[in-house]
Amino acid sequence: MKRLFRIGMALIATMLFLNACDVEKEPYIQGAEDERFILEFKVDSVYGTVDEDNKMVRLDFPAGTDVTHLTPTIIISNYATIEPKSGVTQDFTNPVYYTVTAMSGATAQYMVEAIVHDADNEKSILSFRFDALDEDGLIDEVARRISFVLPAETDVTQLVPTIEVSEGATVEPASGVAQDFTTPVTYTVTAQNGTTAAYTVMVIVEGGEVEPTGKMVLIKDFTGARCVNCPAAAEYAHNLQHQLDEDHIFIMSVHAGFLAQPMGQFPNFLTDEGTEWYNNHDSNPLFTVDHVALTDGNSLKVEQIDTPVVTALDEEQSFEIVIGRQFDPTSRQLQVNIQAVSLTDRDGHFFITACLVEDNIVGWQIIPGGTDKEYVFHNVFRGTLNGAYGESFEDHHVDSDDTFSFSYNTEINADYNADECYLVVYVYDRNQDDKILQTAVKKIK
Repeated sequence: MKRLFRIGMALIATMLFLNACDVEKEPYIQGAEDERFILEFKVDSVYGTVDEDNKMVRLDFPAGTDVTHLTPTIIISNYATIEPKSGVTQDFTNPVYYTVTAMSGATAQYMVEAIVHDADNEKSILSFRFDALDEDGLIDEVARRISFVLPAETDVTQLVPTIEVSEGATVEPASGVAQDFTTPVTYTVTAQNGTTAAYTVMVIVEGGEVEPTGKMVLIKDFTGARCVNCPAAAEYAHNLQHQLDEDHIFIMSVHAGFLAQPMGQFPNFLTDEGTEWYNNHDSNPLFTVDHVALTDGNSLKVEQIDTPVVTALDEEQSFEIVIGRQFDPTSRQLQVNIQAVSLTDRDGHFFITACLVEDNIVGWQIIPGGTDKEYVFHNVFRGTLNGAYGESFEDHHVDSDDTFSFSYNTEINADYNADECYLVVYVYDRNQDDKILQTAVKKIK
């Protein structure tokens, strides 16, 4: 009788689980619990173009369309949810961000942009060509990215493009001007009404070799302005950096936890992503080295980071990360273009995370014996451009020379000193306990 009761309860639990997943859409498929895609996005008869690689949707409307009250109909993966919901009216004057949550809880964020076509507002690159090579670029209008794959041994340091843009618009750099396309180049198209659109031109040479810059190790220092032991721990880590390899170790200060909570004149450096990384820890300072922690799952104490740092520096470099960026100091808009190039053949589930940090911030910090009111905070984590856990770009295998491209746009907070802001980009393997394989750092201007 007890056995029958248990079986019955198990069946009830299974039915409740399936009902919660809304399996009436179709029979449950193993593995679908992690799917989180926008499959279709439309407003009346206008269907959006979904760019899955960049998690963007573009809606093109004729001149005169009022985009302040649009009601989209959205189809997403089975068992997933979306916020804002399908059928909810939105103002698309500026891009609207939609978050799709899988049954497993994993999320994906899409940027939805409405484009109203108006002659005075037209600012598109219609064609981009290298006449000398008889090569036309592939234009992705949604991501505003233009891609070339050129023959092996092509010299890309002095390529001269021929560019056609919307009638009445201008482009900078101008058509016919030679450029070095070793790294992504940004072209800005200005419409007749003065509005602009930035396109990224990325050139990949078949079989081209990427010059490895060496393994870069990322130390995350979980700290807080009201943590009395944190300044000494930070100093220990920075001394280790100077002793071992200043150019190949980067320390990112992540303010999280109770001792990072703002109080009075103490600064507020808290971020949603930093809090999520910190998880359930209850003390600072704590560290990770390329996401390597103790075998029991806790982070490292500062005196435990020496060996992991030395080990990480000796590891084979498996990715090269190239960062291109353009910052407009007036609008404070930052456009970031990233290439991640695999240097080895390897299996894994690979993610890329793009972070913003700000260096040399002066503020209050508790120290032994009192408060230092002019403490200098270094490399303070300000947030990410693509979520706490970044963006997945390959979930099975990469071959040597495989190249993956990413584009992000963000606005730099007016309170941040742009002259002291850096991009910190890292690639990690979800199948290897989120171990960071490579990091790259670059100033935003």
